[in-house]
Amino acid sequence: MVSATWLEGFDPSYIFKSKQDFKNWLLSHIDLTYLPAYLPDSKLKEFIKKAIDYGFSRVCIPITAVSKAEKFINEIGKLELITFISSFHGNRNTIEEKKQACSSAISFKTSEIEFSPNLSLLTDNPDSFKEEINSILEITKQANKQSKVYLEIDKLPEDLIETAIKLSQECLPDYISIFIRLLEEETYDGENLNFSKEWFEKIDKALGKDKKTNLKVYGRIDNFNNLLPILYLATKYGWNLDSLRIGTEYGFDILDGLDVS
Repeated sequence: MVSATWLEGFDPSYIFKSKQDFKNWLLSHIDLTYLPAYLPDSKLKEFIKKAIDYGFSRVCIPITAVSKAEKFINEIGKLELITFISSFHGNRNTIEEKKQACSSAISFKTSEIEFSPNLSLLTDNPDSFKEEINSILEITKQANKQSKVYLEIDKLPEDLIETAIKLSQECLPDYISIFIRLLEEETYDGENLNFSKEWFEKIDKALGKDKKTNLKVYGRIDNFNNLLPILYLATKYGWNLDSLRIGTEYGFDILDGLDVS
């Protein structure tokens, strides 16, 4: 296992008082993600039970699974639900369809709503891009729910990345969720860190010093070691870790890695 101190002297113990403190942070700041749209009841219940047994605070699941998940949670224990209300590419639903999905998610008592705005609007009609975001935020704020605007900025031309982040921040969601494409092979020879650093620099530049939203990061964060560059870069660029979330379907593996590190 690679030592965390490899990252320019970075070590989680500089931030967290103890290993248990670090573990508690992971359990409350990882949005444990389970994305299959249609899940057999047995698989969904198994996932919910495992998340509760590990001690995770929340899971992110498709809206089609929320109603059954609520039932299983009531039977097993306590867990908050996040759901997303549109395709991650953001172009397959109209504003009205997204608003209706948002209202449905709220009726299911989800605590947080994540949605992806239509990125194609950035080129021809940025005002409509903001209008779409604001229309969803209005619903979530009235219902006192946390909101997350999901941006697949790696799919955008370079000149639109900053525009997408800035316009989203102007709408004041609780979080901006951004996919950071890490490398497939994590060799820790410096290449992966440099690659993810490039995206943190873009995010930080777009949001500026007066950050008005929290940050959620997605990527190929599939084990404990892959998490360390994210924590290192977040602290390097001045992000308060209380304001950071990690979106991953590998939360169980990350916790298991911490236990043996």
